Amino acid sequence: MKWMFKLLLLGAALWSGYWFIGAQAQEEAYTSLIESSRASGWIVESESLGVQGFPNRFDTSLTGLNFQSPDGDWGWQGESFQIKALSYQPNHVIAVWPGEHVLRTPGGNASFTSAQLRASLVLAAKNNLPLERLQLEGSEIAIVGSPQWTANIGSLNTALFQNETTATRYRLGVALTDISPPSDLMSLLGSALPELISELRLSAQLDFDRAIDRHGFANGTPPKPVTAVIEPSRIVWGPSTLEVEGELRAAANGFIEGYLSFDVLGWQPLYEVFSEASSMSTPNKLTLKRALDGASNGQNLVFTVNFSNGEASIGPFTIGPAPTYPF
Repeated sequence: MKWMFKLLLLGAALWSGYWFIGAQAQEEAYTSLIESSRASGWIVESESLGVQGFPNRFDTSLTGLNFQSPDGDWGWQGESFQIKALSYQPNHVIAVWPGEHVLRTPGGNASFTSAQLRASLVLAAKNNLPLERLQLEGSEIAIVGSPQWTANIGSLNTALFQNETTATRYRLGVALTDISPPSDLMSLLGSALPELISELRLSAQLDFDRAIDRHGFANGTPPKPVTAVIEPSRIVWGPSTLEVEGELRAAANGFIEGYLSFDVLGWQPLYEVFSEASSMSTPNKLTLKRALDGASNGQNLVFTVNFSNGEASIGPFTIGPAPTYPF
């Protein structure tokens, strides 16, 4: 029995040594990441950085965080941020956001509060650490933006999976429920639709301009999608259900090109919203409305929006400018 006891002691000593070496490596890795980000022009501030979780986890906690991109357009602030990993699978990490944090974007700042917001991230065991899988889930999310607007999301589930053969291609899935769009947007849309979107589901295949890995953010901007194949997706908004699929790509003129095909049940409220927002002349709006009435014949409305030369059109009707890139 003595040999078994000694073997257990030896195993415990070896595992403890592995954990403490691994914990030190984790701390050094995040410290190095902070320093390299600073060298690339990012502002990175952190009050403390520590690793806990002995014996089976590497749980890294950072406090007093402030990140800002070199151009000042993007940033993030929060009192704490946790990165958790199993000690025997360090390339699979779980990130946990604090209950309150602030995101800086080119369009303004947004403050977030949530009951839960966390992500699961898997990196390939390669030198450039390419992203293999990213999953994000949250609940009871409230957003307050500037200039003053509010939005809410009941539940959020998002996943991004790398294609097995093309390193820059990813499959995206998004599922949101009980969405209250920004209050200023609802004031523009009028009363044709309720304030709550009960469901939004998106499935797409995205091709990015460069790999999503540790080198992809070196110039201070994230990789951007250059093509998107939208697979059957839908929005359920009050009496209207909108299903969409299509293909989009970045154009040299700064807009997107391609098409989106729609199948809409209960399309009249959505048309009222479109009519309020569209720059079409009143006679063209009336002509389009009569054409849609005839096309639907009291049933689902099926149509395609084409994007070309900086314009969006339905058949012969130009309905406004095409969205700008990046989408």
